[in-house]
Amino acid sequence: MIVRILLAFSLLILASCGSRTDLVNTRHLEHLYEEKTLDGTTMGCIWIYCEAPDYHLVADEDEGFTCVDDVARALVFYCRDYAARPDPSTLRKIRSLAEFVLFMQADNGYFYNFMFQNGDINTTHQNSVPVPAFWAWRALWALSELNLLETAELAELQNRSRRAMEKLIKNARSLCVNESEYAEFEGVKVPACLAELGADQAGVMLLALSNHYRKYPSELVKELMLRLGTLLLETQYGDADTPPHFAFFSWRNYWHAWGNSQAYALLRAGRLLDHPAFVEAALNEVRHFYPYVLKEGFLHEMKASQREDGAFDLSISKFPQIVYNIRPMTLATLEAYDLSGEQAFLQTALQMADWLRGNNPAQLPIYDPLTGRCFDGISSASEVNRNSGAESTIEALLVLQALRPYRK
Repeated sequence: MIVRILLAFSLLILASCGSRTDLVNTRHLEHLYEEKTLDGTTMGCIWIYCEAPDYHLVADEDEGFTCVDDVARALVFYCRDYAARPDPSTLRKIRSLAEFVLFMQADNGYFYNFMFQNGDINTTHQNSVPVPAFWAWRALWALSELNLLETAELAELQNRSRRAMEKLIKNARSLCVNESEYAEFEGVKVPACLAELGADQAGVMLLALSNHYRKYPSELVKELMLRLGTLLLETQYGDADTPPHFAFFSWRNYWHAWGNSQAYALLRAGRLLDHPAFVEAALNEVRHFYPYVLKEGFLHEMKASQREDGAFDLSISKFPQIVYNIRPMTLATLEAYDLSGEQAFLQTALQMADWLRGNNPAQLPIYDPLTGRCFDGISSASEVNRNSGAESTIEALLVLQALRPYRK
């Protein structure tokens, strides 16, 4: 099977050099897609876990079988796909996935995350309670992408989603109001509110708010964007010559690759608000830290401690490697290329994306363009997790989707 995948990927890459062969294959995502009718409304669900070798659904007794985290990811993908190539079947999925996200919003404006197969919402799991957490900001991002679509057919759904977003944005405005407070972890100082919330989550918030501001500009949203972006600047350390080379730490004194969308969000917000400090900081990470990541053979996590002389001691972990590590950096680098026109950024993005087709420690294609499956990750240089669940599938498709305009 491995040989077949290698050969298939090579043939498709070769074919794409002289044609418009599309590597974005949604077949496996459609396999993960399931509809449920709850309270008379059709809702789209995406299986969280899908196990090899026959790629069947595996529901988790503690979590459930689907979640806002992954449905939101799928909604982002389908919204971007529909914007580029409108299709009735894509529109149906946008409707059903958005209905699921809206259904999962709690009365307090935040979101539950998991749902069981019988349609009950998981209200007790620690990663499913309605609090300021990743699933809330991913819901906000997905609904903001929905509202960017220009089609009358979605007007009513967009109006409902806007009301849901406004409730969540009102909550977000109450976060990180004490900007002058700091916390220290092994010598590394970060804004105190980000020590709990995480700069990674703030990055997703900023990305969603940028979309929202683009469609519905307001001074309140602009103020929140500037507040979050300024806080993110204070999580950046190192310089061109000194590790960690302008990396934005993700949480406290840790950098991790998964979900590290700060540079991408700052570039989009900086361009939208004409705020050069955001753009410059993000370009620094892309220009200096990402090549370091490539040189090291990709990284998973990095823990930093700062000595009295200001230098950093870094403890680095290379595994596991997952496509959720790759997508944020690839999209940020493509955004940097769009903004600057520097060919080096495009080359870095292509190198990052090549992780999917074998430029990785396992030297094995992780994405199969014939089936649309993406393996769930690399546990070591010799061990690959061949399951193919929602996160890996959708994150791979987001990478390949973003690369579409740059293929000759």
